[in-house]
Amino acid sequence: MSEDLIHRFSFVEAPIRGQWVRLEAVLGELFRRQPYPERLRGLLAEMAAAVSLMADNVKFHGAVSLQARGSGPVTTALAECRDQHLLRGLLRWDEDHAAPPEAAAGGLRALLGSGQMAITLMPEPTAAQRRRGAEATTYQGVVAVDEGSLAENLEEYFANSEQLPTRVFFSYAAGRVTGLLLQRLPAADAASDVELDQHDESWRAIDLLASTLSPAELATLPVQDLLRRLFHEHPLTLQPARPLAFSCTCSRERAERMLQALPKQEIIELLETQGMVDVTCEICGARYEYDQVDTHLIYEPGEPRIH
Repeated sequence: MSEDLIHRFSFVEAPIRGQWVRLEAVLGELFRRQPYPERLRGLLAEMAAAVSLMADNVKFHGAVSLQARGSGPVTTALAECRDQHLLRGLLRWDEDHAAPPEAAAGGLRALLGSGQMAITLMPEPTAAQRRRGAEATTYQGVVAVDEGSLAENLEEYFANSEQLPTRVFFSYAAGRVTGLLLQRLPAADAASDVELDQHDESWRAIDLLASTLSPAELATLPVQDLLRRLFHEHPLTLQPARPLAFSCTCSRERAERMLQALPKQEIIELLETQGMVDVTCEICGARYEYDQVDTHLIYEPGEPRIH
């Protein structure tokens, strides 16, 4: 069975939901083509786990991304989940600005410096919008880049942006990342004061139990054993697993659009010196080659292509 799975679960006694995710093969694909320093692999792994958790709850077809730009060792970071199960991501880092030893154990700011991080929800256009030639509305929220971990900064985001008490845990080790999210949901409108007090008590108890979780336990235990170890006194319902997979969005058409955006003279000079223009995807390593005929047709798309 694939190790790349996500589960939902919910507690019987209170409006509290949870999610558990584990990624391994996806990380293998993300790391295989880029020589990421080990201290940076953990950040990309946690970001991939985070977008898996967030995308699992959206009610639209499209993508959820977590993006960052930094002034520290990491200059660009992206993790994206499409259609709730297809993942891709990459990091760019400054090799001349290598992370100091403390960055490996430091928080988000140690890696991104005075950077910015954002969550973006990108729904696909509906049929009606496509008929009108309209785009779907994109939503974006800003995640603080503070001294804490990615998990702690995401907890702050959920508390401030969604007003939902949330706990987030990640554990990355040996090419595998596991994530756990717990979130208190609003009570029913008809809930009595007694029920609300019971919900408060349940959340405090579940939060306290989750805080006893060690990184080693999160990284190694199967989801059933983990939930039994933490919450055996709190009845819950575990939903069946959904598989997750790596998938890139690059294509020859996208590569051509990128070339069209470059100065034509630069492309001509490359053709004169190399005889070929290569475009290689940073994420999946796919290579797209263009000779003189191909590049001519990029700039003169109305002319017929000869095979």
